[in-house]
Amino acid sequence: MDVIFEPQTGLPFSIEVGFFDTVLEIKEKVEKYHGIPKNKQTLVFHGQLLQDEKDVGSCEILQNSRIQLLVAREPDEKPDQVLVEETPPSKKVQLNIKIPSNQTPVPLEMDVSDTVLHLKEKIHEIEPVPVKRLVLQSNGAELQDHRSLHDCELKYNSEVNVIVRPSPTGSAGFKKLRVIVLTRCGTKRIPIEVNQSDNVEVLRKELNILQHPNAIPTSTRRVLFHT
Repeated sequence: MDVIFEPQTGLPFSIEVGFFDTVLEIKEKVEKYHGIPKNKQTLVFHGQLLQDEKDVGSCEILQNSRIQLLVAREPDEKPDQVLVEETPPSKKVQLNIKIPSNQTPVPLEMDVSDTVLHLKEKIHEIEPVPVKRLVLQSNGAELQDHRSLHDCELKYNSEVNVIVRPSPTGSAGFKKLRVIVLTRCGTKRIPIEVNQSDNVEVLRKELNILQHPNAIPTSTRRVLFHT
């Protein structure tokens, strides 16, 4: 299936991926066809950072899903060059923080000499999410913890997007399962969500609701489950 990538600069592009491809394998395809090193890529889907070990199915990526592609910036300094930078004078700026749980940007006053890590700590006071799970983005680029707001070129009323990394210890709980239903001839794929406790008969009933009256009879369908 084709997946659309939206880079921070340039035009969107699509790449064919398999249902069982891992996020790391997807990054390798982006590197192969578009020359972006995989170790500099960050993929974001529906506001969530995609982990390298996850596969397409578990990330719930479907045909024509749109994935945001962030590329880490090259460091400004050359390895053999020593720069002495002046500390910028103290200056307050108001940033507009876009938090996933709040549709309205939250204004937050910071000093331009503050680091991105300090900004994350302030956001943590507003949104009770561990600092290490926060990823900040401005103008399509990820902000690095050690850099100052001045170095990141954050100015008055700059927008900062907050992305929350998935919890490594999170449990499935009552999350529904996504399954793909294939017709016998394999020419049609129908995505559908079911509960873990549902049996095949329940799935057939759900399909009958989704399909129009002239749909393929229930008895001719075969079902492949993917968690």
